[in-house]
Amino acid sequence: MESRPAPSWPLAAVLALTGALLAGAVYVRGIRGAVPELPEDRERPPDALAEPLQFLGRGAHLRLDELTARIGAERAQAWAAGHRIPFEIAECPKLTDWLTSGEGQLVEQLEADLRRGSREEALGALTLLFGVARRTQWAPGMRGSTNAERLGALLQEWLRKWAEPSAGDQLLAEPALACALVYASVMREAYEAPPITRDAAIAARARTFLETLTGADQPRLSAFGEALSTRYPDAFDVFRRRSDLLEGFAREAYVLFPELDGECGE
Repeated sequence: MESRPAPSWPLAAVLALTGALLAGAVYVRGIRGAVPELPEDRERPPDALAEPLQFLGRGAHLRLDELTARIGAERAQAWAAGHRIPFEIAECPKLTDWLTSGEGQLVEQLEADLRRGSREEALGALTLLFGVARRTQWAPGMRGSTNAERLGALLQEWLRKWAEPSAGDQLLAEPALACALVYASVMREAYEAPPITRDAAIAARARTFLETLTGADQPRLSAFGEALSTRYPDAFDVFRRRSDLLEGFAREAYVLFPELDGECGE
């Protein structure tokens, strides 16, 4: 028997079907997942501290009493003795010089103790660090980047303890992300300081720490890495591409805190 050829579709029908499939594909690709809810957008308990990012800003000294009420009995005496000191530093001393002074030692120890405490005490620790960073000189100069590296180390210790627990936390989410941005900005100042070429060792240390913190070098990001990439996707993309690994984070830090210039800018 002679086999009959399979029936062919009319050209118009083929074109119509192709168009429908293409339109469907475009529609599906255009659908975006729900925008993730940010921690600060959730309803807060009545006794929660409002606008926690303000504790890292220029007006933080106006809200210190709110933190005082949240400091536990174990650290209350040290807090009472030292929490206003960073906001009264005068004449813009070099960071490392100030930290070796009596007041500097008291504040550094208080910050370390608070960092090991509760969420509210951790915010207090970061508030002190930003106060010190705003009123001391740490910008790299002809004598090197020691002061910037020292500030970076203090911020790094806070992030090592609190970055991951902060993800999704209404109180610490924004301050922790801001801390990471400022850490990146400070370390970028340090590794860009040499007049001829960047300091590769400082850049490598900063990159390694942030990769470990965020999981950027792993198949899956950490919770903090997800939060950072969600809030600052362009800056995080620059970091992962390593074109100028901390430039994007530094740019975002400047938007938040333009006065944090290492020269006691206001």
